[in-house]
Amino acid sequence: MEIEKQRNLHIPDDIIFNILRRLPPKPLARCKCVCKSWESFANQHKYHNYKLLRFSRNTIQSIDFEAADEIKAVDLDIPFKVSSGMLGIASCNGLLCILYKKEGFVIWNPLTGRYKRACLVLNPSADNGFGFWYDHSTHNCKIVRLMRFLDLNVRPFTARYSVEIYSQNSNSWQQKETLPWQIRYIKNESKIRDINFGVLVNEALYWDIRYINNDNEIHAVLRFDTLNEKFDVILSPDNVYIHNIGVFKGHVCLVEYHKVDHIDIWTREVGKNQNWVKFMNLPPFERKSRFEELAPICSMKNDEILASVKEKNYFIGCWMKKEFVLYSPDVKTYKKIHIRSTMKFFKDEITYTDTFVSP
Repeated sequence: MEIEKQRNLHIPDDIIFNILRRLPPKPLARCKCVCKSWESFANQHKYHNYKLLRFSRNTIQSIDFEAADEIKAVDLDIPFKVSSGMLGIASCNGLLCILYKKEGFVIWNPLTGRYKRACLVLNPSADNGFGFWYDHSTHNCKIVRLMRFLDLNVRPFTARYSVEIYSQNSNSWQQKETLPWQIRYIKNESKIRDINFGVLVNEALYWDIRYINNDNEIHAVLRFDTLNEKFDVILSPDNVYIHNIGVFKGHVCLVEYHKVDHIDIWTREVGKNQNWVKFMNLPPFERKSRFEELAPICSMKNDEILASVKEKNYFIGCWMKKEFVLYSPDVKTYKKIHIRSTMKFFKDEITYTDTFVSP
């Protein structure tokens, strides 16, 4: 009789998992202790509530724009100690890859608090491009490094990029290849100590580059396929000056500025041709000074565009960002987003989503 009652109390796994996927991160973390199947589900579960992280030299803040009440910037509690400032951050699969001036890389999951350090010695005289991704097939965090050097084996001497890839599973860097000389340099609009993280979109990394094509130096995009670890170059639309690369509606996009202050956003067609097409046009916004510019970040609900306002600081030679605005394509107006925070200026921002993946 008791056995029959226990059978009647059994809840099918599909119903349990449907309940678990609706739980916020902290309650779901506690459920991982119940049994191995619940733990496995939580580790593979990925939340779709995208957050925005912004950072300064020593602080990372999380902003949830979908908050029902007041939008606040919350300082993340960094569990590891460092003696230098942050140079850049990338995110993938719930993990942050933070580059510090002295300590190199730290891979950290802010939800679980777990982190690991990656060995790296920075060369301050080289232009460094980086990319971060997670290899799901081997459960491995990887970093690609592009370091500029002067190739003395050719005449005339030419600056080129060497490629190294870091594997967290082996905790080592491996020399891969040298990129063609036609890739002149990787652009970095922020000018933050010549550090440039590639934009990750659909298992590929993208950088804005200057490229020699038919003896002419043009704007182009360097693409790195993380699945087969191969590079290729994508030419930009004719006469388009690439100012930034972004992600809109899950597609890689090019951001083009015009002298009259309006912005064009280009995306590639899906299919065989994959031509560049103009995705959206943003009208001029009201600037408080001639040193301000608008930097689109991502698309939000109702096709609204989230953007940050950045200002050129000529004393330190780089852009600093100070606030966010929301552009509505329906009414073609900008709205300033009020965020309760003590951070006046920040270096940059990235999108992030919670997972329980361990570095």
